[in-house]
Amino acid sequence: MFDLKRVRPLDAIIAAVAVVVVLMGAYLGYAVWASNRAEKATSPAERAIGSFVAKVRKNPNDINARMQLAQAYSVAGREREAIQQYREVLKVDKEYVPALSGIGFSSLKEKEYKTAEGYFRKIVDLIGGKVDSGREASLESAYFYLGTALFEQRDYEEAAANFKEALRLRKDGADTHYALARTYFELDSPQAYRESLENALLFDPKMPEANYDYGVILLDEGDLAGAAEHFRTSADAAPTIDKPRDALNKLGPFAQRLTSAKSLQQADEKKALVQARIAVALDPQSVEAKLLMGTLYEKTGDKEKAAAAYRSVLSIDPTNKSATDALKRVTDGS
Repeated sequence: MFDLKRVRPLDAIIAAVAVVVVLMGAYLGYAVWASNRAEKATSPAERAIGSFVAKVRKNPNDINARMQLAQAYSVAGREREAIQQYREVLKVDKEYVPALSGIGFSSLKEKEYKTAEGYFRKIVDLIGGKVDSGREASLESAYFYLGTALFEQRDYEEAAANFKEALRLRKDGADTHYALARTYFELDSPQAYRESLENALLFDPKMPEANYDYGVILLDEGDLAGAAEHFRTSADAAPTIDKPRDALNKLGPFAQRLTSAKSLQQADEKKALVQARIAVALDPQSVEAKLLMGTLYEKTGDKEKAAAAYRSVLSIDPTNKSATDALKRVTDGS
């Protein structure tokens, strides 16, 4: 499984609060920030904290100021202080959804999953039966985070149910589709796992986690070219993560794949195309490999993908005559 940490913004729940949340690595919708003291001291969140502290001291009953301070603490990784500010808000209004969600979110970051579960359940109980267009986003996010907390406690059946509720409210939530996919994986439901990955990629074609996981599926099925292309997309979208790049490199080396594509292009164009696609995935900057891939797509009757390959060549080498002529040949000249 892909281990990149994915974040999901809390903006839907705390939209009433005007504060910039700096999102840095996370996983299945919540973030885990890690940085040294020097980095923290110079971060935008740390610089903002002083300003928000002054506002709260001036007016302790200003809910917006306390929410801003709480979120700034959370972004800076100071979760205990964030939670304390959220609790102060709840003393004023015990059903204030942004503060409830803030504690739940901070609890997720602190890996206190049972606590987080309780707060997100409370939000669902508060607004689930009387949701309107103004609160629909808050409820959808609450279901998402509740599913996340349950997933981390290995309650996969109920996690899946909550992710589905989130998708009922927002069908295009790629992060939720991916979270549901991971849940189906744990439930040993391979077809549902695959379908949820496909849904995630439908709404976020470059999502690194979903591309890597889908590449693994294709690799297991023997679709080496498809796997290579998904690994490439994953590697490009998450350049600091080794896993997709390592998987891609195992399909090399590039020179061998390109040589194989050339040697097969007369005898078996389809097999040659597989080799060319892998070569391009291994080295997306190779004009030679992309030209060959375009030619093979053209010969096998896929003019649309041939045109895409030729355009890709021209994005690297705008004056390439072979690609220019080939593109005119398979299109109306556009």
